[in-house]
Amino acid sequence: MKFVITFLLLLLTFSVQSQSEWVIELSSEKPNSRMGVWTKGDYTISVAIDSISLHLNRCQQSIQRSLDYYRDKDSNLVNYFLGSSNRYKTAVTQLEKANNGFGLNTLIIYEGRENQTQNVGNSTIIESYLKQLVEHRKAIVYFKGMRIYTLCCTSEQLNQGRYETVSDILNSGFVTKTFYDEPSNCLFFESHIYGW
Repeated sequence: MKFVITFLLLLLTFSVQSQSEWVIELSSEKPNSRMGVWTKGDYTISVAIDSISLHLNRCQQSIQRSLDYYRDKDSNLVNYFLGSSNRYKTAVTQLEKANNGFGLNTLIIYEGRENQTQNVGNSTIIESYLKQLVEHRKAIVYFKGMRIYTLCCTSEQLNQGRYETVSDILNSGFVTKTFYDEPSNCLFFESHIYGW
């Protein structure tokens, strides 16, 4: 009974707050001498290469610990972690040799076994980390070549907050867009579905 009441209360809360908007303040610091560049549509993000390299190196070390742990226990996990570790190592090596203006879109990072369809760059792992850097004022953002200092965010419920059918409930969630001018021209797009 408590579960049902809690669930109904959550549904009511989410339907009342079906859309929200907020503003992200961006970095006002000057670029340093070694910046990597991520391009997506009208947007360009510049971030210190050393910051990305350090983050990827930490991730690789964590994956390596998992690989060492499972080395004699599970060959499937070894293959999973080995492929992941190698891609992170390659990316870190590329970043150590990179010059100012290095295209971060060229990095190929994903977790799991080797998969040719994912060897195309534009890694969601890199994009997710860049989103964190943007939100924490650690990255410089340009829109159509002009530096900007704020971005807008909207979060909107899927299904317009309807909970009329079981399908509505299972497919409920929200979409978040981060943009400068129009929500349809967004830098970051995230969709979260609560379905069970």
